Amino acid sequence: MAITLKIIKAMTRYLMYVGYAAVVVLLAITVWDVIARYAFGKPSSGITEISQMLLIITMITMAHAIVDNRWIQVGVVVDKFPLKVNIAFEVGMAIVAVVIFFIIGSQLIIMAELSVRIRETYFVLGTPRWPMYAVLGISFLACILATFVYTVERIKKVLPPKTADAQVVAVEEEVK
Repeated sequence: MAITLKIIKAMTRYLMYVGYAAVVVLLAITVWDVIARYAFGKPSSGITEISQMLLIITMITMAHAIVDNRWIQVGVVVDKFPLKVNIAFEVGMAIVAVVIFFIIGSQLIIMAELSVRIRETYFVLGTPRWPMYAVLGISFLACILATFVYTVERIKKVLPPKTADAQVVAVEEEVK
């Protein structure tokens, strides 16, 4: 299990770097477009579509944000619950999140397949749209793994070590 968690964390870290690179490229082409438009009076064609693609690519950083616990949390009510209720609430919300991520991700994969069949393209660039649907779908599906990692690590932090060890021994005995 620990190896699986490390692999998922490494995968999300790699995806984060890809997303960061997309932001840097987005920044560069936006600056170029502004310079070309105002200094030379000639905007670059296709920059809007390229920007849309790069913004979609940045969405792959969502999984890393989940794994690293990098989102705004408002614990005004939930933090006042007893520890077991708090953990149960977090697990319940993780299940809801996984269902939502699965629905959105799978629908985007279906849209990618449909886009291939109808040969949908961007208007100016003429490139196919299906890769962007697929990237976005995979981003949401990666969030399922990230939610799993976050939830497991959150529970590990809260459980006392003796309880966790006793559970491992109990599971090992059941397997035998």
